Amino acid sequence: MAKDEDASRPAGLVFDAWRGVLFATSRTLQIAEPDLIAKAGFPLTWLDVLAQLYDAGDDGLRMQELEGRSLFTRSGLTRLVDRIETAGLVRREAVPGDRRGVRVVLTAEGRRRHDAAFIDHNILIERKFGRRLTEVQLRAVAEALAPFWHDDEAPTEG
Repeated sequence: MAKDEDASRPAGLVFDAWRGVLFATSRTLQIAEPDLIAKAGFPLTWLDVLAQLYDAGDDGLRMQELEGRSLFTRSGLTRLVDRIETAGLVRREAVPGDRRGVRVVLTAEGRRRHDAAFIDHNILIERKFGRRLTEVQLRAVAEALAPFWHDDEAPTEG
């Protein structure tokens, strides 16, 4: 190792890409979270739950499925769903044939609030994230990172 190299400060393409993902995410979320709260009246954790349920369709998701798909919270998901349910945006339903099974489904109000929040959220993401990159760069980033959000497999170590 050269005299001025520092093994605790990794260099290289993988680290630069990872650092770019982290900084882009952090800087965008620092703006997106307060904006969402001001405009929609709820935080990104709620929008995440509403979006997962929206994508799941009318059948909703079991809590375990919702936990596996969640971007922002896994611990405390039951309490988070409790708060969203109290706000009238989701409801719990029994799973036929499974006495202990419970699904979480969007209510009509939850769907309406999701849609309204997503419109404003997408505008902000376009402005604060999208406009910092060219169309070619956006396409490259989208294609490069697609395996992370299209992959339904649980993360593995190693």
